[in-house]
Amino acid sequence: MRGMDQTADEAARRVENFPYFSSGSRGLDGLLGGGYRAGTLTEVFGESNSGKTQLAMQAALLAAQAGSKTLFVDTEGSFRPERMEQMASARGLEIKGLLERVVYVRSDSYTEQMDTVRRMGGREATADCRFVVVDTLTRNFSVELPGRSNLADRQGALNVHLSEMARDAYLNERAYLLTNRVTFGTVGAVSIGGTTVEQLVHASVMLTRDREGVRAALPSSGRGVQMTIGAGGVD
Repeated sequence: MRGMDQTADEAARRVENFPYFSSGSRGLDGLLGGGYRAGTLTEVFGESNSGKTQLAMQAALLAAQAGSKTLFVDTEGSFRPERMEQMASARGLEIKGLLERVVYVRSDSYTEQMDTVRRMGGREATADCRFVVVDTLTRNFSVELPGRSNLADRQGALNVHLSEMARDAYLNERAYLLTNRVTFGTVGAVSIGGTTVEQLVHASVMLTRDREGVRAALPSSGRGVQMTIGAGGVD
């Protein structure tokens, strides 16, 4: 993949024309300024059972409905095509042809995960994918490079992965949705990866469950919206 020589003005005007992919939630789309934007990485993090994978599958389904192919990289084994069929049915969508636009890859190592993204443009099945999901971003890195003794190697490899995705997103006008786990520090729950992730994602969304359903918030601003999880996914 080659770079692109352009002025700052040309880059700004180019980014203005990048499309958005809907999350399926009007509230979350509004919080993100229109949805998951092509050319950028968006992180959605939260505890287990907070709705991260639901949102990821929903976004892939709606991208397919809009005519775009999705690469879905599953590191957790939580991808459920039958759940996507249920979402489509609940939303009144014709399922035929939709799942054919979702290319599924199970990745059980961080090197395999990185190679899947690197080789995307050279593979016929994935070259024209406009939306990319990685669910979850840090799982393989944490499992294979655990603990403080591996911190430098883990963060270094993660930084390379994120940098490559950010470059690909911009050059090929792809939108990336990266789900992530949380860890607990002195300020409460934070996404795994810390500043390594923060400096390369366009936006981070934190999901938390409460009595009303799921709340999505931007930690950087404190703004948030309430969402519900139903048969049609997350609204």
